[in-house]
Amino acid sequence: MIRLENIGLQFGHKRIFDGLTALIPDGAKVAVKGESGSGKSSLLRILLGFEPAATGKVYYDDMLLTPATVGRIRSRTAYVPQDLGFTVFRSTRELFYTPFRFKNNRRLMPAPDKVDELFQQFGLPADILERGIKAISGGQKQRLLLAQAVLLGKPVLLLDEPTSALDEANRIKITEYILHLPVTVIAATHDDYWIRQSETIIDLDKLTQTAQL
Repeated sequence: MIRLENIGLQFGHKRIFDGLTALIPDGAKVAVKGESGSGKSSLLRILLGFEPAATGKVYYDDMLLTPATVGRIRSRTAYVPQDLGFTVFRSTRELFYTPFRFKNNRRLMPAPDKVDELFQQFGLPADILERGIKAISGGQKQRLLLAQAVLLGKPVLLLDEPTSALDEANRIKITEYILHLPVTVIAATHDDYWIRQSETIIDLDKLTQTAQL
């Protein structure tokens, strides 16, 4: 369970939103919607401890998110950011397998048949890991990172615009797949289909309007 208590976001002197309180049960599917600049991506970063909230507290079960607990909390989450640049990686294989080589994730290294099966489900070419980073499309890169997040097997998925680079067929297929996983999914998204299929919607536009009054 994730609990948000009176979360507010501020950039400099500008208040972005105020008063976000929500209780997110285990396994819930939550869509965070709002216009550009409403704080969707920042909310995910707050949940990961990458960005401080101006006000409020975040709890994972009964564990308050603090500098002392952030490592344990991040070990329970898989995060797919909106920025898919990743120029630091020399190969697609390195991009995909790097998180599984972290100390806390080594036991989560997926078997090759599990990787092949999910790649097939996500419409990824069987040889994609042998291709260079510059040889794969934005949509393929997004599907690759979503597959990576799923295979990490974490109880919480935090996804920033997870279908923004996908065509309609893949968008629907992957939305259906991820939203039927037995994990908590919190997605910042403009995708109407993803929003309609989610159980809970957090509309930051309403909080943004309140913050600007």
